[in-house]
Amino acid sequence: MIPQELTDDMADLKESYTFEIVEQDNKAYIVFRNFPLPAGVYNKDCTDLLIFTTKQYPNSNFDMFWVDQDLVLQNGQVPKSAEVIESHLGKNWRRFSYHPYNVKPWNPAQDNAASYLEYVKQRLRKGD
Repeated sequence: MIPQELTDDMADLKESYTFEIVEQDNKAYIVFRNFPLPAGVYNKDCTDLLIFTTKQYPNSNFDMFWVDQDLVLQNGQVPKSAEVIESHLGKNWRRFSYHPYNVKPWNPAQDNAASYLEYVKQRLRKGD
């Protein structure tokens, strides 16, 4: 069952993004469709974006994120820490192995899906 806290947190994002929450393999996957990318950084203007957590959310955090397999930097290079391709929900995804909570641990009283999405956007803007 998808945690009610996750459903509640995602309600705030419905005005800005198109997404679906999929329950599979004891995980709650969130797939954002046509997620906008920063101009001039990547070979595309948008990508599907995947994040996931477990059914213990908000006590379990998000870690890493996934984009369309063919997303690369505008110069054709693969972004740093995004070399691995993984399969989730029947699709191949490029994994961005960035870990925001290595320095400051996830705090369910402060952190949520929206704050993690802000981290993802910040990392994508870097284009490294």
